[in-house]
Amino acid sequence: MKISGYVFDAETEKPIIGVNIIVTKDVSHNDSEFLTGAATGVNGGYVTSKLPLGKYLITFRNVGYKEKTEFIEITKESGTLLINVFLKTESVKMEEVIVQEERVVEELISAVDVSPKLLSLLPSLSGDIDVFKSLQLLPGVKVASEMSSGIYVRGGSPDQNLTLVDGTMLYNPAHLGNIASTFNTYALYDVKLIKGAFPAEYGGRLSSVLDVKLREGTNEREKGIIGIGTIMSHATIEGPITNKLTYIVSSRIMYYDQLQKVFQKNSVTPRNNFFDINSKLNYKFSKDQNVAINFMYNKDNIYSPPVNLGFEYKTNWSNMNISVNWLTMKSESFILNTNVSYIRYKFTSSLDDVTSDSLATDYFSSSDLEDIAIKQNLELTITDEYKIKTGYEFVLHKYKLVNWIVYNPVLETSPDYEEKIDSYEIAYFFQNQWQPFSFINTNLGVRFYKFSNSRDVKIEPRLSMSISLTDNFQIKGAYAEAYQFLHLILRNDIRLPTDLWYPSTSKIKPAFSRQSVAGFDFFFDKKIYLFSVEAYYKDFSNIYEFRDMPDYSLNNPIEEHFTEGTGEAYGVEFFLNKRAGKVTGWIGYTLSWTKRLFRELNSGKIFPPRYDRLHDVSFVLTYEILDNLSLGVTWIYSTGSGLTMPTGKYYYTNEELDGIENQNVNYSSRNEYQLPDYHKMDINVKYSTTMFSLPTDFYINIYNVYNQKNAFAQYIAYDFDPEKNEFDYTSTPKLNQITLMPFFPTIGFAIKF
Repeated sequence: MKISGYVFDAETEKPIIGVNIIVTKDVSHNDSEFLTGAATGVNGGYVTSKLPLGKYLITFRNVGYKEKTEFIEITKESGTLLINVFLKTESVKMEEVIVQEERVVEELISAVDVSPKLLSLLPSLSGDIDVFKSLQLLPGVKVASEMSSGIYVRGGSPDQNLTLVDGTMLYNPAHLGNIASTFNTYALYDVKLIKGAFPAEYGGRLSSVLDVKLREGTNEREKGIIGIGTIMSHATIEGPITNKLTYIVSSRIMYYDQLQKVFQKNSVTPRNNFFDINSKLNYKFSKDQNVAINFMYNKDNIYSPPVNLGFEYKTNWSNMNISVNWLTMKSESFILNTNVSYIRYKFTSSLDDVTSDSLATDYFSSSDLEDIAIKQNLELTITDEYKIKTGYEFVLHKYKLVNWIVYNPVLETSPDYEEKIDSYEIAYFFQNQWQPFSFINTNLGVRFYKFSNSRDVKIEPRLSMSISLTDNFQIKGAYAEAYQFLHLILRNDIRLPTDLWYPSTSKIKPAFSRQSVAGFDFFFDKKIYLFSVEAYYKDFSNIYEFRDMPDYSLNNPIEEHFTEGTGEAYGVEFFLNKRAGKVTGWIGYTLSWTKRLFRELNSGKIFPPRYDRLHDVSFVLTYEILDNLSLGVTWIYSTGSGLTMPTGKYYYTNEELDGIENQNVNYSSRNEYQLPDYHKMDINVKYSTTMFSLPTDFYINIYNVYNQKNAFAQYIAYDFDPEKNEFDYTSTPKLNQITLMPFFPTIGFAIKF
């Protein structure tokens, strides 16, 4: 017979993760023999291995809780004995203890769990916990620039990353400049990044998975946190509505543009602001039934400064997600999760070249996306060594898209210029996790995909394996194939965000990738240190970019503006991590290559995407100076990203046509021009105390400590004639640079109540 059940906090009645369950043979109360053990999972549940008939002691232990021991007697050989436990909190002051298992076998390859405690110590512009900044410090994760939206993981573009928040897909998980994630991180419960070759339960994207879970509100009492900062403020409040119904609401507002108007009146730095709100209602019918309703909304704005640049630009985007999650559990061996969601994402970007230059580069693009999705996942634990997970997903898409080479305000409001596309996708997956021996773990699965605009059903095999050769040394490998039916098409000739989402059609094929991962983990010095190496290879087909000279006309579909190509990405990542002690942190280094090949671009020659960077280094250090004083330092370095730049200008006259002198520009090969290397250091000092008898954190953040003028963009400009109030296009062109974020100190505080 097995023993199973759940462990809860006696005061809040919330499940406790990571409780150790120890089963001993009751020889006598003074002489007990250890037999088996278990630990509670994310739902507070546990299952022990099968035990023979007899009398036993079962002990429940967790740091911060009073230990509890119960006497049991097993009188049947089959079935399950259910034991639910409520632990009382207990303050314990102790030296640091490192718990070591006999053997650690990684279930997911290339997966990284992000600790909320570590996040709170790292530097950020606002002092707020910053998930996206921390992800960028990991090997294999990059950003195109400080103002790009989304992250680039192992050569994949931002649209190739699947972001899930409580099981609901999020199109754009980043605020402007990746300053913060669009989900408020004070409401975070768990964050997991899978950098490649993810299992079959995840689909619809090619490169990586960011799986985020949000906290439930406490049912103990009303509590919250309010933070006031130089450029951003935030607030979170949570509590019980009834004995079974709880809530949590978390919001942030960034007002950097208001400070720019005062302190950076003549700066060319883009103006920006944002607002977001997350909320969650959770109703617990019973220990086996739980329903949660999530609401998320954010709005971002980037616009040009009042300085005369010769052009004006603005970019804004918003996410709105409403979802219902129904969780059903029948002991730890049966978990059924149902998710129904409504997703709305809108992105608009415009550039209005106000000069009289015949080479003006106006554009306007808009993506208005709506999804209705339903999915179910079923997880079955057959034995301790064998688990099955299966499920399906149905998504209905409705798109309204605009893309023009000119800008006119009427394009933002008139439906006459919209291209409407409706589609759906259906997916089913099956995967099994099998541990044939104590030192081997495997995950074998397959995913089936059907998209409305594609005739056939796509099949995606997934396989991963890890082998612990010793207690401290593990090798691992994985292989995965994936299809993606949505494409994010970017303008290569414009540095500003120009996101245009476009689905597969009869002409636009679904993107496809194959990826392989291999590496090892080595622990040393009592597992305080981890040294990890992973190599990867990924190839892409059916990826799309804009043609060099697209035909913009009212009757020409947007898909006619695209051209099809292939690509590949490969590299090796090194990661040295100190995981315990007053000083923690890591050093990461990535050596990588990303290549693209389009028959109709760059004269049919291979070129790198603009976010490709050969070398990437990250240094992260956190130091607990005192119990209430901590220091966080980050330093990053990478080779400069690529850019397509003008190399010269020439004049010509067509005597036969009109006799008028015209001008044209020669350009470098695609992304051949390289921006200067990028590097900067950020520092955070955090002091915890009490104010008005309330816990309070004060912080000082210094962004770009040594004021490195990193190039956000470089552009060709002409001398400005103040008398005529216009640019002199007969003058010698000059190369100018925009630096997005110079040296920038911020201060603030957060009060918990």
